[in-house]
Amino acid sequence: MNLEQQVQALVDGAPDIESRMSVMAIAPILQQLAATLPQTTYYICQSPQGESVIITLRHHRQPNLEIKVIYAFTRTEDIGSFDNGSLATQLAVEVPVIQLLFYLLAIPEIDRIVFLNNSQNLDIGKEISRQSLEDSIAQKLKKEAPKNHLPPDVC
Repeated sequence: MNLEQQVQALVDGAPDIESRMSVMAIAPILQQLAATLPQTTYYICQSPQGESVIITLRHHRQPNLEIKVIYAFTRTEDIGSFDNGSLATQLAVEVPVIQLLFYLLAIPEIDRIVFLNNSQNLDIGKEISRQSLEDSIAQKLKKEAPKNHLPPDVC
């Protein structure tokens, strides 16, 4: 599925007209971010119960600082090679990139998604944070909001 088809699937899967309108409003930002990634689908890990595996990272100097991350892989084989095989026992599920970016907005437990695009070096990835995605959406919506200025000839 290309990115436009992925957006359409997300719109079609919305439960009501208001949700569809919201998805259509943010779709250009999701597409713009997805276009910066080399894959249109990624593999993520899921538990046997079907929940996305969210990894909690803690800073060694500041143990109170936590970041909750989903790792997205280009190949299922990469999951077994990542982090000394710590995710190898999880189920690998292929997910369209637009849906993954939407997860970042829809699932409050996720702070970031790290896209691991280089199978040769899984220590380097492209990180997209919830905050940067929310900021991009807010900027877009602010630009498109109707101007509430009075015409210059109004007394």
